[in-house]
Amino acid sequence: MILLLKKIILLSVLMMLTGHLLAQVKFSASVSPVVINKDEYVTIRFVIENATDIKQLNPPDFRKFILISGPNQETGMSSVNGAVTQFSAVSYVLQPRLPGQYAINGATAIVGNISLRSNPVKIVVRNILSGNAIAPPSASRGGFSDPFSQSAVPEFQDYILHTGENVQEKVAKNMQLRLQTDRTSCYVGEPIVASYKLYSRLKSESSLAKNPSFNGFSVIDLSQPDPSDYKRETLNGREYNVYNIRKAQLYPLQAGDVELETAVLENTIQFLKDGGANQPNSVRDLINGFSMSGETVPETVTLSSKPVTISVKPLPEAHKPSSFKGAVGEFTFEAAPEKTSFSTDETGSLGIRISGKGNLQLLTAPDINWPDGIEAFDPKVTDNTVRTTVPVSGNKVFIFSFAVEKAGTYILPPIEFSYFDPSSGTYKILQSKPVEFSILKGKGTSALKQKPFVAKINSSLLNSIFDHRWWIIGLISLLIFTLLFLWLKKESQIAEQVSRASTLAAKTQNESVQAVLEKSELNQRNPLEEAERCLYLEDCVEFYRILNTEMKLFLARKFGRNGHEINFKFLLNALDGANVDNNLALRIQKLMQDLEFQIYTPFVQSEQRNQMYSRSHQLIQEINSLPELAKAPATIL
Repeated sequence: MILLLKKIILLSVLMMLTGHLLAQVKFSASVSPVVINKDEYVTIRFVIENATDIKQLNPPDFRKFILISGPNQETGMSSVNGAVTQFSAVSYVLQPRLPGQYAINGATAIVGNISLRSNPVKIVVRNILSGNAIAPPSASRGGFSDPFSQSAVPEFQDYILHTGENVQEKVAKNMQLRLQTDRTSCYVGEPIVASYKLYSRLKSESSLAKNPSFNGFSVIDLSQPDPSDYKRETLNGREYNVYNIRKAQLYPLQAGDVELETAVLENTIQFLKDGGANQPNSVRDLINGFSMSGETVPETVTLSSKPVTISVKPLPEAHKPSSFKGAVGEFTFEAAPEKTSFSTDETGSLGIRISGKGNLQLLTAPDINWPDGIEAFDPKVTDNTVRTTVPVSGNKVFIFSFAVEKAGTYILPPIEFSYFDPSSGTYKILQSKPVEFSILKGKGTSALKQKPFVAKINSSLLNSIFDHRWWIIGLISLLIFTLLFLWLKKESQIAEQVSRASTLAAKTQNESVQAVLEKSELNQRNPLEEAERCLYLEDCVEFYRILNTEMKLFLARKFGRNGHEINFKFLLNALDGANVDNNLALRIQKLMQDLEFQIYTPFVQSEQRNQMYSRSHQLIQEINSLPELAKAPATIL
C-alpha cells in the first residue's frame, strides 16, 4: 500500500513538472505584412520561448511561394517587469507565386520529448503590381541554415542516404541532364531552340565539362547558368528542380540530318548519412547543421545528355526568285534616298531597311542595278536586332554612299528583296519604288575622284614606311636594348637588397630559431593567402573550398589541433572553453557553415566571394584581438 502511494505521488509530481514545462515553453508563428501585392515579399517568423532542449524544427509547406531567404536564425532574451524570457526564432522571406488568400499551417517542433505545433497564419495576396518591389537584403543570420537547403521547396529529402541504398542508383534516379528542342524538323535558316537542363532532387557542385559547339548552325545564346534561376517541373511523375545549363537558338546553315552534340556535366554530390548519430540533439546542433566532418558521403558523377537529331529540310528550288539571298522568316522592306537633288561635288546616300523576324543576323544587302554614271561604295551596315526573341526580331539597315561625275537626271530602278516564309512554305518578293535623282554640276572636284585620292595617300604612306624600314628596325633595336639595360639594373638592385637582408639576419643569430619563426608568421603571413590569390582569378573555381580549408587551419593553430579535427562539435567546445563572446561564437559557426553551403551548391556563385572573404578577414582580426587567446599561435593580417 505504501509502495503504491509513493508511485502515485511520484506520478503526480512528474505531471506537475510536465505541466509547468508546457506552461513555460511557447511556440508561436507571426507574419508581416498580412496583406501584400503579388510582386512583394512577406516574412513569416516562428518563435520558441524558454526552450532548453530543441531537437527539431520543421517548417510548413511553402510550395505556393518562392523562398527568397531562409531559414534565418536568431536567439536572444527579453525582460518584461523583471520576467526574463529566452527565445530562439527562425524566419523565412517569401514571394507569392500567384494572387489569392493563403492559409499556412503551423510549424512543428520537438522540445525535449514533447512535440509542439505553432499557430497557423493567413496571407492575402492582391493581384496588383506595386512597381517598386525590392528583394530584401540578406539577413544577418545565426546558424539554422542547412548546407543542403536552397531557395527550392524544402520537401526533397533525397540527399539522405538510407542504410542499404546504392549510391549510383540513387543518383541515376534523382539527377539527370537532358537536351530538349522545340522541334526536330525545320528548313535551312529556320531557328530551333535547344535547351540543356539539369533535373535534380539532390544538392551538388556542378561544372560544365563539355560545352556543345553546334557545328553547322549559326548560334545565338539565350541564357547562361544561374543557380538562382530555376523552376519546378514534373518528369515521369516526379518533381525536380530544373536548372538551365545552356539555352540557344540555332539557325541551320545546310540541309540534312544534323546531330546536336551532348553536353557533359561534372557533379560533386554530398549525401547525408541516415541514422541516430546524425540527428540533431540540441539547438546548437541545429545551428551547426548536418554538415559535420565524417557525416556526409561525397560522390562524384559525370552526367551526359543524349544527342538529338534535327532533320533540316532544303529550301525548295521551285519558284525560287533570282534575288533570293538566304532570308528566311517574315520581313518588310523599304528603300529611300537621303536626298534626290545634289551636285557632283557631293555624295549621295541610299538607305535600305529590312524589318521583321527571322535570320536577320545572316542577311546581306540586296543587289542594286545602279544606272551608268553612278559609282557606289560598299554599304555601312547597322544591326538593330533583339536576339533574345525567337526568332530574332528587329531590323537591319544598309546605307550606300555613291557619287556621280556628270550632271543630269538618273533613275534608279526598283530594288527587289525576296525571302522564304517557312510558315507557308513559299517565297515572297518585295520591291521598292524607282527613285529619280537630279544631279547638278558642281564648282570643284567631283566626289567620285576623292575615293582614289584617299587610296593614293594610304599607298604613299605605306611605301614611305617601307623605303625607310632600316630606320624603323634601328629604333626598335634601340628600344629593346634600353629595356634590357633597365631590367639588368633592376636585378642588380634586388640582389643588393637580398645581400643587405642576409647581413641583417646574421646580426640577430643569437635569437632562437623558434622566436624568429613566430615573429615571421606573426607579421608577414596571411592565413587567407591562397584564398586571396584565388579571389582575383576569374578561372579559380576552388575559392570556397580553399577559404574553408584556410579558416580551419587558422582555428586549428589557435586551439592547438590538426586542421582535419576542426569540426563543429570541437569548435563549439573550444569557443566555450575560451570564454568567447556568444555573438562572436555564433558568427564563427555561421561563417564555417556558409562556406560549406557554398561548396555544395549546384553552381559557384562568384558574386558572394568578396563578401565571404571580408567576413573571414574580419573574424580573424577579432579572434586575434581576444585576450583569452593571446598566448595561442596567431596570425595578424
